[in-house]
Amino acid sequence: METSWGPADLDVAHCSTALALLHGVLAGMRFADRYVAAGGTVDEDDAAHLHWRLLDALGHAPDAEKVAVPWRWLGRSDLTPEVLTRRLEEYLAALFDRYG
Repeated sequence: METSWGPADLDVAHCSTALALLHGVLAGMRFADRYVAAGGTVDEDDAAHLHWRLLDALGHAPDAEKVAVPWRWLGRSDLTPEVLTRRLEEYLAALFDRYG
C-alpha cells in the first residue's frame, strides 16, 4: 500500500501495521492513540478507522514476508515468517475487537 499521498488515516494505519509486525500487537494498537494525543487527527468514526487499518494490514496478507526481508538485513532475525503471520493475524483480530 502506497502512503505517500492521501489521508492521514492511511499513513497512521501504515505505521500501526509496521509497528504490530515489528514489535507486536500492542505497539500497533497504541500508535493511533499516541498520534492523536500528540496533536494528530484521524477520523473519529470507528467504521472509517477500521476501514483504513484493514486496508493497510490486508495489504500484507497472506504473507508479511515481503516487508520483513529488509528488517532482517538490519538485524531483526527474530522476524520469521511464522512470527509475522501470527502477529498479523493477532493484529487483525485486535482491530475487529476494538473497532468492529
